[in-house]
Amino acid sequence: MKLLIASPEKEPWLEFEAWFKENNADISRTDSCPSVLEKIKKEKFDLIIVDETLSGGTDGLNCIRQLTMEDPFANCAAISGLSEKDFHEASEGLGVLMCLPPNPGKDDAKKLFEHLAKILDLIKGSVP
Repeated sequence: MKLLIASPEKEPWLEFEAWFKENNADISRTDSCPSVLEKIKKEKFDLIIVDETLSGGTDGLNCIRQLTMEDPFANCAAISGLSEKDFHEASEGLGVLMCLPPNPGKDDAKKLFEHLAKILDLIKGSVP
């Protein structure tokens, strides 16, 4: 599994990344929306996780909006401190797989992995 994590922070992600690495994920990192957009043109990622705020002051959901315009089939997750209702309203129509809390941990990584695995299995099963 190839992941791209977009965040200017490294410390809050250590436990989350460790879980994915223990489960054989290949993780790339970046800290800005322009860099995310550049990376998705060069590589295919199974999942792109975008922090609330990126370097340059870009809002995470705005970055996902731009990202999905470039690749409508990209699997994205977002970090957000918004309530579930507010996040749903702010992200409606973006196809965000899951909202993760700020400072996601091992349990969040496992939950996201299981959710993505179900989606990828459904996609594989629908191909003739």
